[in-house]
Amino acid sequence: MKTKLRPANDGIGSVHTVRLPLWPYLITPLCAFAALPLTWGAHILYGTDADTAGWTGVLLTICAGVLIAFVAWSSRPRGVVMQVMATGVTVLSAAWVIPAVLSGPISKGMLGVWFVGGLLMSIIVAVYRIMRQARGDADGDRSAIRGEMGELGAAVKQLKDAAIGRPQVAGAKVSAQVVLPPGQTFAEVQGARSQIASALDVGGTAVRTHPDPDSERRGRLDVVPVDQLRDPVPWPGPSAPGGSIALPVVLGKSEDGEPLQLHLVGDHAVQRNAIGILGVVGMSGSGKTELLLTFCAEVLTRHDEELRIIDARKGDQLPSWLHRHAAQVTTGRNAAEDVIEALRDEIPRRAKQLGERGIKQWQEGCGIPHVTVLIFEAAAVVAGNGDLVDLSEAVRSVGMTIVLELQRATHDRLPTSARSNIPAWICLGVKDEADAEAALTDEQADAGAAPWKWKALKPGYCYASGPGIEPERAAMPARGFAASEEEREHAVDSYRGHTTQPAATTPVPPAPASDEPNDERAELDALTRDDPPDDVDPAEPIKIDRNRPRFDFAPAQQMSPADARDELRRAILLAAERGMTTVKPEQMSPVLAATGMSGSWLYKALREMSDGPDALLAPARDRGHYRILVPQRA
Repeated sequence: MKTKLRPANDGIGSVHTVRLPLWPYLITPLCAFAALPLTWGAHILYGTDADTAGWTGVLLTICAGVLIAFVAWSSRPRGVVMQVMATGVTVLSAAWVIPAVLSGPISKGMLGVWFVGGLLMSIIVAVYRIMRQARGDADGDRSAIRGEMGELGAAVKQLKDAAIGRPQVAGAKVSAQVVLPPGQTFAEVQGARSQIASALDVGGTAVRTHPDPDSERRGRLDVVPVDQLRDPVPWPGPSAPGGSIALPVVLGKSEDGEPLQLHLVGDHAVQRNAIGILGVVGMSGSGKTELLLTFCAEVLTRHDEELRIIDARKGDQLPSWLHRHAAQVTTGRNAAEDVIEALRDEIPRRAKQLGERGIKQWQEGCGIPHVTVLIFEAAAVVAGNGDLVDLSEAVRSVGMTIVLELQRATHDRLPTSARSNIPAWICLGVKDEADAEAALTDEQADAGAAPWKWKALKPGYCYASGPGIEPERAAMPARGFAASEEEREHAVDSYRGHTTQPAATTPVPPAPASDEPNDERAELDALTRDDPPDDVDPAEPIKIDRNRPRFDFAPAQQMSPADARDELRRAILLAAERGMTTVKPEQMSPVLAATGMSGSWLYKALREMSDGPDALLAPARDRGHYRILVPQRA
């Protein structure tokens, strides 16, 4: 055996292996010669005795039938020609062996059939092998891929009925190293994925390419001929109930059988950063909500985790167990924006707490819980929201993770500055290629990831990328677990305890009867009416319950855009008269109340006022702040 590099007609080269062609052609003749003495011995032992000859014939017939059926079934993936040839050879062999054992092979008729049959089968097998070896040079232009990938194609066909298993060479994946001639790049092979898939008769997403990082003309071609994720993957339950959130969160199963897991927390020992912000992208029906509910069940069963939920549109549709066990559930757009603004103010406090403990980034046992903020329908909240940009740059080291659920990862749904700071993505089926432009890494796209081919037809199918996920595994599709709400509810309730209603309040006992006159009691009440309760320190700041009820008031009458800009301009000039040199959007909330405009309008208006020759503002050093340019008086 020897190996040489051979370029094809279209410039795509490959590693071509030349095999010595002798021994494959000798297998059939040798088997035919061996059959003669073996059948003669079997005839002497079993065929000459009348008591055993009948049972021998029945047993041989049954064995022949089973063997023929097995050969016909096992040769099915190798194509019609191979199936017919293998089945025919088996039938002819059985038709000669049975009478040879019963009546003996040493007769003129049996020897004639043996000689002609053995010669015929040897010629058929030899011709087939010669034609298969020459197929790459005889098929014309189509041989550029099919001829060079003939051995890979044969291996692919053999895997049609393979089951998913652990990562092994003999698993459900066929790999081939590809080497191109000097001057050609592996990108040409990447561009020919569709043609390779067609030549191998497999799906378009079954062919993946992995360039060699040390060579522009070398790489590996992987083919997975059968969709290993076509059957739903049942949820086995929480991966680490009672463990730390520093352990990976398991959301599903990858194509090779390994778990799909995310590392929310960084680990300095292995040089892995924390995720900080995770984007989950997928069209309606792609399985986003199911994946995120499994995510919630995972994090709620960790002992050092605090989950907060934000849903600006359909908070009432969230399952009851999520309302019970989440630390905070916020619904409504205005309330959601308030929570996001509060997150930015929480970051310095958490950073200070970690700094006092001498910790650079959050880790297990640091004394404060990890916080995960899951924002359903995030586009309704974060579009045009400058707070998200600030959060994306700061949450990573303070033990906070923000999860954004989006239908599209495009610039109109998510600020560009925020998208560039999102290190982790889960991309499910999307409507078209543009919807996944930010959710796929360059390595995933080059390897052949195409979630727009799934659309909503394969719920739960996804690609995942981020810290802790190797680029090669990021290009491998996975599927989220399938679970019912009862299963998730039981798992979370089993760990956190089940409560069907809010905690009951302790009733206040009635005051005992008093002998004091009523006028004295009235005087005492008047003197102590404004005193705080005995168990409250007036020097301590008031703690507001996060789950306090929020009151929605009727929206203010909305001004026209021109009048609203005038109102904003007057507010900025008034701030300058009061000695302020910078402003930030949060300080302009009275303008929103007076004009009825939205927060996204405010951010846009402030940016417009900082542009042009008559700009009233200029971007300050602190992100999200604007320096006031006081007009010069004549």
